[in-house]
Amino acid sequence: MHISQQTLQTFLDLSSLSKEEIAKRLTEAGLEVEGMAQHDEDTIFELKVTPNRPDALSHIGVVRELAATLGVRPSFSVPSLKELGAPIHDWVQVQIEAKESCPRYACRIIEGVHVAPSPDWLVSKLESLGLKSINNVVDITNWVLLERGQPLHAFDLDQIAKSKGRINLRIRKAILGEKIVLLNDQECELSEEELVIADEETPIALAGVMGAKNTEVSKATQNILLESAYFEPTGIRKTAKRYGISTDSSYRFERGTDPNGVIQALERAASLMIELAGGRVRREAVDIYSKPIEPLEIPFRPNRLLSISGLSEIDMPELRLRFLGLGIEAAGRTGHDSLYFRAPTWRPDLREEIDLIEEAIRLIGFDQIPLRLSSSRKFEAQRIDVDIDRLEQAIRLHFSKAGFYECINYAFGSPSEMALFSSIKPIKIQNPLGEEASVMRTHLFPGLLRNRSLNLRNQSKEMSFFEIGCVFEGPNPNGSLPDTAQLTVENMSFDSYAVERLLVAGIQSPGDFLKLKGSLEQFFEALHASVSFAVASNAPSYFHPRQVAEIRAANTTLGYVGFLDPALGEVSRCCAFEIDLKMLLPGCFKIPQMKPLLKFPSIERDFALLVDSKLPAGNLLDTVRSFKAFNSLLESVEIFDVYQGKGVPEDKKSIALRIRLRHPERTLKDEEINPLFEELLQQFRLSHQAILREA
Repeated sequence: MHISQQTLQTFLDLSSLSKEEIAKRLTEAGLEVEGMAQHDEDTIFELKVTPNRPDALSHIGVVRELAATLGVRPSFSVPSLKELGAPIHDWVQVQIEAKESCPRYACRIIEGVHVAPSPDWLVSKLESLGLKSINNVVDITNWVLLERGQPLHAFDLDQIAKSKGRINLRIRKAILGEKIVLLNDQECELSEEELVIADEETPIALAGVMGAKNTEVSKATQNILLESAYFEPTGIRKTAKRYGISTDSSYRFERGTDPNGVIQALERAASLMIELAGGRVRREAVDIYSKPIEPLEIPFRPNRLLSISGLSEIDMPELRLRFLGLGIEAAGRTGHDSLYFRAPTWRPDLREEIDLIEEAIRLIGFDQIPLRLSSSRKFEAQRIDVDIDRLEQAIRLHFSKAGFYECINYAFGSPSEMALFSSIKPIKIQNPLGEEASVMRTHLFPGLLRNRSLNLRNQSKEMSFFEIGCVFEGPNPNGSLPDTAQLTVENMSFDSYAVERLLVAGIQSPGDFLKLKGSLEQFFEALHASVSFAVASNAPSYFHPRQVAEIRAANTTLGYVGFLDPALGEVSRCCAFEIDLKMLLPGCFKIPQMKPLLKFPSIERDFALLVDSKLPAGNLLDTVRSFKAFNSLLESVEIFDVYQGKGVPEDKKSIALRIRLRHPERTLKDEEINPLFEELLQQFRLSHQAILREA
């Protein structure tokens, strides 16, 4: 977005600020200045505007930001028009059939205009801001767009179809198969989803995106129908994406314009046309606005601002003044510490209290926020965040060294994808980019499998991916923010609407269960976390029912590792894991306890046991670990071989164990431990019908 310093100064006195100071104030306010350039005697600022700030896509929007930093309230006057002739309603009737897609539509008629090249000052202004001059009428609509952020469109009035001398405009959805040739000569065959401006015969504009060729303003044009409207953003975004068209108008409409700024922009453009193109304005304007969009009244608690920011105090009178610069007006008070502010309709990003808190911190200055928060209980959340950050760093370090690539996918996907992994009804997005991104994700695997498919299509045969991210398991039944004074590891979510889980998940293709399990074991060892693997008795349905293990810490299930269910489709032989980080966190980063060097030797015994082929090997380990006769002598037990094949009955398998015993104060003797091993073998026979395998 390019902004002219000279134009800013027509709305606000900036004489005390250098161009460097203006750039610094805008950047600190969140509108990052990426560059400055001189154009004649003007300075052009190049701003990086985030998608949630459509109000900043205009000079007036930037003026509000500067006014807030200066602690003043700007005013933007609209010239009054001298109207002549019969009322516009004698010439034009407008009917909005798609009211949800077009809440407001306004227009004026300007007769007797002289279409010609624009004056030098307007040509220079437009070119300095990145637009090409076309003619005075079109240039005026572009200039008002840059000035006020409201897209306008000028039609050649005489090219619009009439009935009995009157124009009947319809704002409607297109008819399936209907065609329109746009100003860029692109012919579009429309679907029933597109919003169009139509006369009685044909569409004359693809609403919010581009006008039609058949009503283009040309040198022969004498009468203008000037349009100003508010269109619902999602529909404009879908239309622009569907036909691969991005215009200055669609760019703003799809982010959200001001429904209550429609008339001011219309009047401003009409007055400029009288000045620069001659002509006269018909009496009155068409303005259909059946359900006005009112400013939101948002609660605001100063104490909540202090709690979140870490500030010790705030100057509320000063903050109110800065809010006024942005058009945020005080609307009242309820209780001792609860205020209400009225958010203007040109700020669609201001919806909740936390949005106002963000604005307040922005205006106070991020440099004023303490580097360290208080150590009191109400900032317990900070400690949790630090531990989570540390855990995420450990995950990234380990798995990148293990040959995994980290993926960062969108937190939303398609309902059909999510249905493969969960019966949970996902949360719908109010303004989705499309069906494929219409719900919040309930699992990480759909995104990882998309990453796998993309790499397979690009001839990558072996790949391992992981991702750390939140999943959203439906609405939060509590429906309110957790009390930070009571926040613990067991309650880490700040979201007031969704139940969130923070997970790490990974996939390995082709799958090697033992290799992946070994990598996880190394990871848990690095965290000093006591974790075990067991046969999963109730694993999620998207894992293979007989090739999945449960990851446990004490009596808590942390996650699962195994092969994904081939029934999912192309994931055949894809090995995967998922771990709940909230469940893992309490057992991490334990400080290792130092032990003295061992003075006495250990004694090892190896056993090869024939057991039922369906017996989980972990059951044997559990028997050894719980064998009371060993008391404190057991140092380690491990499985070093599992065999099925020649020499072993078909319904049996051989499991080889290595058991190490050590006494801390003396050397063990064979005559004292041999009876213990005999007793252990007897326990194997009783518990698992296990017998020693003959050599």
